[in-house]
Amino acid sequence: MFIQSDPKRKLREWQDYTLIVPAVSVGNVGQLAVDLLISTLWMERVGHIHHESILPLVGNDPFAHEDFLDCKLVTSCDVYESIEHKVVVIQQRAPFVRGKMGMFRQWLKEWIISKSFTKLVILTSSRSEERLDVQLQGDQLRYLASKSMDESTIGQRFQSPPLNWLDLERRHTFPAPTPDELQKGLKQADYIYIPGGGIAKSLMEECGKDMPVLVLLLFCSEGDNAQDAIFLVTRLNQWLDLVDMKPKKTEKGDIIKPLPGWKSPSSWRHLFGARVDQTLYH
Repeated sequence: MFIQSDPKRKLREWQDYTLIVPAVSVGNVGQLAVDLLISTLWMERVGHIHHESILPLVGNDPFAHEDFLDCKLVTSCDVYESIEHKVVVIQQRAPFVRGKMGMFRQWLKEWIISKSFTKLVILTSSRSEERLDVQLQGDQLRYLASKSMDESTIGQRFQSPPLNWLDLERRHTFPAPTPDELQKGLKQADYIYIPGGGIAKSLMEECGKDMPVLVLLLFCSEGDNAQDAIFLVTRLNQWLDLVDMKPKKTEKGDIIKPLPGWKSPSSWRHLFGARVDQTLYH
């Protein structure tokens, strides 16, 4: 269930808002991208999601300023809001309990519909070692859109400038379709395969029946995926325009196209632990 941080406040209504959900996926690219959104937009933590399908976690606020003395805690699944940009973000920090992902997906779908979000954006990643030949070079970003999103005026912009997004190539699951799938007579165009993509595919298929849904994914491998997250959130920003990227004129009349100033949270300094104490080698 969703629990508000301030129970005295009126229940939040998000009819005109976009919901952004990261999938726990290879390299945690979606979660890192959401970190950048929360930190850059100074989004307010408005509550958390308590569900038996997500492993429990509690820790210090990863978005706290260095000089901030007030102590705040975060949980395994928090909800953040930006009233200015009309965006709500879910940040999931812990994996699912084995066998219970479907329970969370069903609950999340019902919660999303009850809050009347205008659209759902799912950020995820896919294992680069399982790419097709045509995916080995060029743009490593792909998108998937639900039918209502694809047929809308918004969906018609995805493959046009300035976005120029590529629709995810359809293919059979690796290494081949199962006998049951062949018996159903499904065509290759009916298959969506996102290895390492977590809940992204199933959540899009569930929610896409009732609302516009977009999946934005990046091919990557495990490792330091900070730059992958910056790339993904920058491409998302080209569509949602959350951070100003519009060209500006200087006093001399020169046109400058600024890069988005993504602010990484202080927690990113500890992604790979603290530095080794050099005195160990003296």
